[in-house]
Amino acid sequence: MRKELVNELEVTAPADDVWAIYSSPTLPELILKLLPDEFESIVKDGDGSVGTVLHLTFPKGSIPLSYKEKFVTIDHHKRLKEVRQIEGGYLELGCSFYMDSFHIIVKDCDSCIIKSTTTYEVEDEKANQVESLISIDSLASMAQVLSKYVLENKESNAGHHHKGHGHGHNDHC
Repeated sequence: MRKELVNELEVTAPADDVWAIYSSPTLPELILKLLPDEFESIVKDGDGSVGTVLHLTFPKGSIPLSYKEKFVTIDHHKRLKEVRQIEGGYLELGCSFYMDSFHIIVKDCDSCIIKSTTTYEVEDEKANQVESLISIDSLASMAQVLSKYVLENKESNAGHHHKGHGHGHNDHC
């Protein structure tokens, strides 16, 4: 059985600004700084590009307690990042596939939508016990704090905005 959980958050910031954070090689360190109570540690093996593996450990009592995930897609044109669990976590609890994706969608020149999706596959007989543990809440929290971070930095950089920077998506703005 394949399931999908989706959260959408509208942000009053240009898509390129939000994507710059989500696609940043230093995103794991930023997440740890912005959500210190959510993680015991995040260890990055790689440079933050496709193929990078993160080992996430959560506070004592969390289910799951830890897992490894791999960056499988970072598409600057689509503003899409996909991160797939490769060891432990929900795979250990019965899922045969588990992936989080982040799609930054342009709404207009000064706003966008952060679409966070968790997709997983689980055998029917294990679905009841696993589904109660899987939630989109952590991705929603991440979208909230990252959008706040972008907006705060946008305000502190007011007057220093360079139109046409980024990846050329908003050149008409």
